[in-house]
Amino acid sequence: MTDFHAHILPEADHGSDGLETSLRQLRMAQEAGIRTVVATPHFYPQQEDVEPFLQRRQRAYEQLMKAYSGRVRVLLGAEVQLCAGLNHLPGLNRLCIAGTNTLLVEMPFAEWTENLRQTLLTLQDSPDYTPVLAHVDRYYPPAVAELLRSGVLGQLNAQGLCRLRGRRRLLQWVCDGFVAALGSDIHGTQTGYRQFQRAVRILGNKTEMIMERTERLL
Repeated sequence: MTDFHAHILPEADHGSDGLETSLRQLRMAQEAGIRTVVATPHFYPQQEDVEPFLQRRQRAYEQLMKAYSGRVRVLLGAEVQLCAGLNHLPGLNRLCIAGTNTLLVEMPFAEWTENLRQTLLTLQDSPDYTPVLAHVDRYYPPAVAELLRSGVLGQLNAQGLCRLRGRRRLLQWVCDGFVAALGSDIHGTQTGYRQFQRAVRILGNKTEMIMERTERLL
């Protein structure tokens, strides 16, 4: 299985406060049956340029890999906050998941403007990017559904499936082919991978459908 959305790089953002936390996160992932974790530290284009972000991410990754001896494969990516005109950001392609054109995009929690939606759809129409909308379970459902029906793929947080409210809608999105990845969105170690494991049980044989879509993205 692949955890497509995880904040496991030490001190790369608020997801892990240091090396020991990151190592524990990876041990938890392995115990939960995860084979691949996509490290997706937050990238805010309004606050930081691509190059310093990549340097900071690489330092955190090298520190973690030097200390880690387990079996979980870690891929480098980013959780990129969408802003109007993001498609023009120099170096945006370098924020895609390593070796792919897959870009994990986080929508702001303020009202989505038409410029914002058009930026995402421009990325969707580009041969250079396959945007995946992060944690589709956390946004206003009709707005998300409109984007999903437009061809934008979604990533589902395990936590969303663990809540009864809205679960039927999320499962329908999975069956409709809108959900291409499952993520823990892990921050720290308090909840570990318990919700991820529960989400897998709720999904049942639909888990394999999602993981096949994830493999195609990677």
